Amino acid sequence: MTGPLLALAPAAKGSDASDFGTSGLIKMPNARMASDGTLRATIAFDDAANLYNITFQALPRVQATFRYSIFNPRNLSSSRDIMRDRSYAIKAQLTEERGLRPAFAAGVRDILGTGVWEGEYFVASKKIGPLDLSLGLGWGRMGSRSAFTNPLEALSSRFKVRPSRRETGGEYGGEGRGASFFRGDASLFGGLAYRFSSLPLAFLAEYESDQYDREVQLNTLEEPSALNFALAWQPISNTVLRLSWLRGDTLGITLSSQVETKRTSP
Repeated sequence: MTGPLLALAPAAKGSDASDFGTSGLIKMPNARMASDGTLRATIAFDDAANLYNITFQALPRVQATFRYSIFNPRNLSSSRDIMRDRSYAIKAQLTEERGLRPAFAAGVRDILGTGVWEGEYFVASKKIGPLDLSLGLGWGRMGSRSAFTNPLEALSSRFKVRPSRRETGGEYGGEGRGASFFRGDASLFGGLAYRFSSLPLAFLAEYESDQYDREVQLNTLEEPSALNFALAWQPISNTVLRLSWLRGDTLGITLSSQVETKRTSP
């Protein structure tokens, strides 16, 4: 029985799904990709929002995600958040890791619609033994914590100001958000994943650049910390269960499972 199960994803490449479905750390993305043709389902439970993701490695270097979000899933009496949202994300790997050069990727977390999760990023990842280190630059929600002037202003002044969510995406969503991509202030994010060689476990830690202004304004969260920590257990090569300590006050649970569609199913 073990052999056929492991045959679904023998290398478990790209099994490091973030809560947003794309390959990443806990909430933040990294520059990693899954094997070409990998189909992955990820469910993440959190006080701020429950996230249901379907991610497909459409090309060797392109990963696409469809997401459904239920905000304030615990129906906290203090919160005014009743949002239910569909969003689409895409990530492209620009360079693979080779020698001293890290892998490098760019992505958009909310391509069209309401933009409730809007954010864009560049991120680099480098493995050093059992450590996988990532450092990125984010915009939108991913550029809201300790923000600084957009470095892309050096290329064009149009990157200086970011339109509001209501100015792009359409009044009720459904339209592209390209007018806001990589615009406005930016922030740094990063983290690490340490994989134990003798156990199917990984420890993750990250600095999150989203400071959840929307959820604070709606009284769902109070002064969220930037630090997240997690322990991920991979009982079989295509499934990961992760327990996370989020924003300094919340326990999160994430379940991810994937299948490599280019391989023959048992």
